[in-house]
Amino acid sequence: MYRPRTVLVTGATDGIGKHTAEKLSSDGFAIIVHGRKSQTDSVVTSLVKDLESRGAASVAYVQADLNDLQEVDQLAQSVEEQLKSWQELEADDTSHIPSLDVLINNAGVFDPEPRFSEQGYDSTMAINVLAPFVLTRKLLPCLVRGNEARIITTSSISQSRELPNVDQLFAKKVGKNDFDVQPLSYSAHSFYSYSKLGDLMFTAQLANLLSKYQITHSTSAENPQKLLENMRRIQCLTMDPGTVNTKMLLAGWGACGIPVSKANNTYKLATSEEYAWGRVENGSYHFGWGASRDANNSKKLNEFWSKLSSCTQCE
Repeated sequence: MYRPRTVLVTGATDGIGKHTAEKLSSDGFAIIVHGRKSQTDSVVTSLVKDLESRGAASVAYVQADLNDLQEVDQLAQSVEEQLKSWQELEADDTSHIPSLDVLINNAGVFDPEPRFSEQGYDSTMAINVLAPFVLTRKLLPCLVRGNEARIITTSSISQSRELPNVDQLFAKKVGKNDFDVQPLSYSAHSFYSYSKLGDLMFTAQLANLLSKYQITHSTSAENPQKLLENMRRIQCLTMDPGTVNTKMLLAGWGACGIPVSKANNTYKLATSEEYAWGRVENGSYHFGWGASRDANNSKKLNEFWSKLSSCTQCE
């Protein structure tokens, strides 16, 4: 049975996310687009109709505040339910888990002033790192059933060269002026840079872990060896999207980039055979100059992953 390739794009109501969704629509993808809860019905309706008119096999819209990890968890559930509604699972598929071919963690923020997530973490780190970490972990069962699945997470040429103290970076606010540990002094540019290094390190460590994944037991009628092979072949990539005149760039750096209409790096990683599994190193960073050496430091990768797991309670 033919199934169009499926993709979820977060932060797809404007900027690079919207541009990428438009290009994927022209390729005939079935697209789930994510946006903020503040979007009006007219904006949503217009976006869906536009993507359908460009040739998308199907279009669905999901809303979630990525500053709240409970909503990220609900987002993953909504995506899975939407995929189920599109896909007729095979009669012998007892897992009842649908497939997702591409996950694009595009959404991100640059906060001029410090804010905090619903769980008490710095909002830049919560939205840019904790949210994609949780969403990716929750959607792995769908991705492992995808066709040549890819996970694309946006980093930046502005990534920090090294990771600061992770406990201070993820200091949790536990009262009006109280934290569980002394937090780092806030700087909008510094925290954005830390978050983009975090996206690279999360991607690199995810690739490491998937390459060593083992299935200890299986109660499903599905072929465990096939699932294991699929898990190990999920392509995890990250990149600099380019210096693009998005709202974020304008807010933080001014109009110093290319038009959004030419921002094709995300689309390339998601679709081009040039970046397929086995063609480039899994967990690798693309398009910007050299990635931080911390992304090749196994001790720091393990430390960072453990911190993300602790913050999100996502083991």
